[in-house]
Parts: sequence; C-alpha cells; structure tokens
Amino acid sequence: MKISSILKYSFSLLLAGVLFYFAFRNVSITDFLNKVSEVNYWWVVWSVVLSLLSHWLRAYRWNLMLRPLGYEKLSDGRTFLAVMTGYLANLAFPRLGEVTRCGVMKKNDKVPMSISFGTVITERAIDFLILLSLILLDFIIEFDLVYDFFISSVGWDTEADHTWTIVIIAFILVVLAIVGVLILKRILEYEFENAFLQKIHRVLTDIVNGLLSIRKIQNISGFVISTIGIWVFYYLMSYVIFFSISETSSLGFGAGLSILAAAGVAMAMPVQGGIGAYHTLVSGVLIIYGIEATSGLFFATLLHTSQLVSILFFGGLSVLGTLIIARKRKTEDPLKP
Repeated sequence: MKISSILKYSFSLLLAGVLFYFAFRNVSITDFLNKVSEVNYWWVVWSVVLSLLSHWLRAYRWNLMLRPLGYEKLSDGRTFLAVMTGYLANLAFPRLGEVTRCGVMKKNDKVPMSISFGTVITERAIDFLILLSLILLDFIIEFDLVYDFFISSVGWDTEADHTWTIVIIAFILVVLAIVGVLILKRILEYEFENAFLQKIHRVLTDIVNGLLSIRKIQNISGFVISTIGIWVFYYLMSYVIFFSISETSSLGFGAGLSILAAAGVAMAMPVQGGIGAYHTLVSGVLIIYGIEATSGLFFATLLHTSQLVSILFFGGLSVLGTLIIARKRKTEDPLKP
C-alpha cells in the first residue's frame, strides 16, 4: 500500500474517531443502552427493506446508463451485486466503493472500468444535485430552524445577516465548476505526443463518454422514475425509524427532510461509512426539533447501525455471489480471464 493511501486511510479513521468522540462525550451509556429494549424493531426492518429497494433501483438505473454504450444485456441482479459490493468497500475506505463496483462489472460483465466509472461519476453528479435541491427545499420549508442551526454550527454570529455570504460562496462554487469543465474540454481537444499522456487522454475520453451517456439513454421515463424512487426510498427508510422510538414518533415531513439532508451530507464526508459524522449531524438536527440529546443520538445510532448491518450482511452475500459467478465462468471456459 502506498504511503499516500495509508495517510488518507489514517486521516479518515482519525476524523471518524474525533467526530464519534464529540458525539458521545456527554452521553450516559446506561441511559443509552436502556433505550435498546424500548425500540419497535419492526420499523427498523421496514427501513432495511426500503434501503434494499433503493439499492436495487440504483442498479437498474446504472444499467440504463450503460446500455447505450454497447452493454444491452446486463442483468439487474448481477449489477445489484456490484452495487452492494461497492457499498461494502466504502466501509473500509471512503470512495473505494465506486472503483470496486466498476471492478466487479469488469470482472463479471467485461465492462471497461473507464466507461463504467464515467457513468458512476454521472450518477454522483445527479445525486449531488438532488441532494443540494433537497437541502434547498428543506431550507425553505424549515427556514427558521435550519438557518439558525446552520449559522450556529459554522460559528457565525447568530445576530448578523449572512444571506449575501452564502450567495457569494454558492456563486464561487458554480464558477469553479464551470472553469473545471472548460479546462477538461481543452485537455480533451489537445493532441498529446507523449505515450503516457495519450493513455491519460484516452481514459479521460472514456470517462467523458460515460458522463455523456445520459444523453443517449433510451428509457428516459425509467431513468427519471428510478432516480425519483431512489430518493423517495432514501427518505422513507429514515422516516419510518421515527416510529421505532416514542421520542421521535410525532415528528413530521419537515423533520424527515432535514434528517435526509443531514444524512446525505454525512455520508459524503471522507470517513468510513459516515461513522461519527452521521451521528453528529443527524443528532444535531434532531436537537432543533426539541429532541433531547441522548434520544437524538440513539435515533442516529439506530438508523446508522441498521444500515451498516444491512450492508455488511447483503454486501457480504454479494461478494460471495460475485465469486460464484467468477468461478462458474472459469469452469465453463478456462480461457476466460
């Protein structure tokens, strides 16, 4: 393993540990554990089922993006195995899952990683835009609560008006994104003589083709419906957990939207499986809805742990399924890689 990889992994673990410590530092472990017996676990089971449906829709949507690139006979079931294996890999190292699931697709269905990775980048870009839209929607619906929470979280003066600061930051991010696209376009148009740079150029070209695959999707309605479905199931898998404990059972749509936004931000942070970040952000959001700190942290832990166990179990089964498929292919034709 490279030194840079070791440093990144160590930083992720350290950040997760620090966030986890600050989340639990003032919590009574006895009170926390006493809540375990009060949980209605049927709602937890429903949450896991809803999450699996969202993962299946992600596999289905990924196949829709790959088919215009020449891979029309991909199985949703095999692609689901790749997606779940990727989620499992993310628990070991942040963002490793994207590479891992592309590797599984290459091994099982001979999809070049540069092409599949381009579609994954497109997926992430779409999900990022949806997450931003949900955060904006949550900000509008729950303006007073969310604004005060955000301002206090970043340490700004709660008495001052920070609207223009937020607008300027958003504008700078948009400009940087546009500049990045223009630079990439210039690189792709340039003809390199160096063999190594030519190889990088080809890889970037494949990635861009994957990114542009969304324009070639034939089943647009399937793509739109599956994308909406993914996020509806994301919302529901968090929302149904509200009913598993009495303290959160009365929370409504707005609180569920706030939890979804906080969870999305936490899972995007560079820590394994969102550990620490998830507990801190989700429990912090619940505080603004009047949920006591220990109960809020217990809710966050219950939701996160249920999904973690689900990924460990079904991700492990997916790895096993992938190995069986690879062995079957090798048995049928020993000359296949």
